[in-house]
Amino acid sequence: MEDLGTETVLMDERMGHIDGSVSARYAHVTPGMRQRLMLGLTEQWEAALDVRLTLCPTSPVRVLNDLLCARAAALW
Repeated sequence: MEDLGTETVLMDERMGHIDGSVSARYAHVTPGMRQRLMLGLTEQWEAALDVRLTLCPTSPVRVLNDLLCARAAALW
């Protein structure tokens, strides 16, 4: 999340951390923060699937195999 530039207040919330600082008391998670994080994580997930596709386009693990097939179909 740090690589994506995620705000500390959102990282703390996602990881279940409680920050007792004064600045944390006045910082709030916004819908835009959540949206940026979701887009960043989605981008990383798709990049990981693309790398996995280059290694081997199938998997014996059904869930992963379905994801790889769907990703391959979307790319080609």
